[in-house]
Amino acid sequence: MQDKKGYMHGAILLLISGCIVKILGALFKIPLTNLIGDRGMGMFSFAMQFFSILFVICAAGIPVAESYLVSESLARGKSNQARRMVCRITMVFTLFSMVLAFGLAIGSDRLSVLFGEPEAGLCLTAIAPAVVLVTMEAGLRGWYQGTGNMEPTSVSQVLEAVGKLLFGLLFARRALEFGWGISGAAAGAVLGVTIGELIAVLYLVWSVRHSIIATLFHREPWVPKTFSRFFSYLFPVTLGAAVMTVSGFLDMALLYRRLPLTGLSTAEVTAQYGAYTGMALTLYHLPQAFSGAVSVSILPAIASAWTKNQQAACRRLAASAVRLTLLVCIPCGAVLSVFAEPLLMLLFSSQPSGIAAACPLLVCLGFCEAVVGLSSVTTAVLQSIGRPDITVSTTAAGCAVKFAVSYYWTAQPEIGILAAPMSTLICFGVILLLNLLAIYTKMKWVPAVIRPALRISLAACMMCASGMHVFRIVMQNNSLLISLVLSAVWMVFLYLLALLLLHALHREDVLMLPGGERLALLLRLP
Repeated sequence: MQDKKGYMHGAILLLISGCIVKILGALFKIPLTNLIGDRGMGMFSFAMQFFSILFVICAAGIPVAESYLVSESLARGKSNQARRMVCRITMVFTLFSMVLAFGLAIGSDRLSVLFGEPEAGLCLTAIAPAVVLVTMEAGLRGWYQGTGNMEPTSVSQVLEAVGKLLFGLLFARRALEFGWGISGAAAGAVLGVTIGELIAVLYLVWSVRHSIIATLFHREPWVPKTFSRFFSYLFPVTLGAAVMTVSGFLDMALLYRRLPLTGLSTAEVTAQYGAYTGMALTLYHLPQAFSGAVSVSILPAIASAWTKNQQAACRRLAASAVRLTLLVCIPCGAVLSVFAEPLLMLLFSSQPSGIAAACPLLVCLGFCEAVVGLSSVTTAVLQSIGRPDITVSTTAAGCAVKFAVSYYWTAQPEIGILAAPMSTLICFGVILLLNLLAIYTKMKWVPAVIRPALRISLAACMMCASGMHVFRIVMQNNSLLISLVLSAVWMVFLYLLALLLLHALHREDVLMLPGGERLALLLRLP
């Protein structure tokens, strides 16, 4: 139980910071969308897709690989070796990222023309320095995640989001005031993202000044074997992240190339893509803060147990992660699907055309929440037992199916951009099934998914049906905001009650929370 409480403490820290980051991200994107419109958000998202690809190449696999090897080294009492590895990895990959960032900056205009968004060249230039900064972040965060200390990672994420919010909106507004147009405002928002990364890096460098940085001044022998193991773990993790990011990039390319076949103009395609990324995806990503926090926290916990050959502990940790993910992601997805229109109207009231485009997309994305959350957690389980290579294959299979489905459906006039969320659901469904099969093959055990998912889904359906009824009654005499808040309070109460009545809440799940023993006694959980 101690290991579970340890990983849960880290998960709670990351969850809190993740929720703050998602809220700040929404507070950034919502006014930004109202400020620069669908067209500007299309250019902003265009630049962020390039940033995502370079992030995957330079940094995506570093925290996961470092976390695994650091936790393994600490379990064996080799802390100095872990510190040396982290320092050298961070320096090597920072130099590598500088080369790619320079290439993006000098080739920004050509790339924007090549991909059909000629006005987004300045946005690509503004995001180039962030590639270097995010690589440095990844190297430093990997150390802390491996030691199980999630506080620096949590704080740096919040600082990054605050910087992006403040400077991104400020620069975008100033650009419009100076007459630089929508493209200049979008570039200002992108520059705010870069400033946010800089603030996070400065905090992380300050936080490690007495530990890892001191290692740089010690004369220690080069350990080729350690680096060999790091790269053997890094490559599969990076490839897995690359497959998913390239899939998102291809989604963008498909939408820009295939949607015109339905009769839409270039401006209409950019507006729909902006509504999808700036509105629907903004809300869709909020619940994923929880599954992401669980995935990051559970990896070093399971890796340590796996290194010590504690099979029972590995199974308990994996099972609790699956249950907790279902308990949060299923009701969140249900709320997004049922309350898609009022939520969008509340947040994006100045963009009626964007709301009309984003509403069906958000309804569809709501069904993806639980599947995406479970695929993230099962991927972390496979990585924590030293098999990231399997996750590459499962992710590639899911993305291949996604590409095929999206390519065919996008050009169908009756489907159009709906192909993006629909193919996302199919993609992560394939990944989840293959991950569960791989876990069974390697651990001779698979976490229970179907039974708890059915009970939690029933509780979520009861919650949403009653919540919508309350919303319609309250809405007759109150504003949209008050109606949604009162409905949310009622739904939370009803959901917890339904979980107890359906025996979907376990004593083990509650015990991991702060004050869990008293809460379990209060709820009379068996």
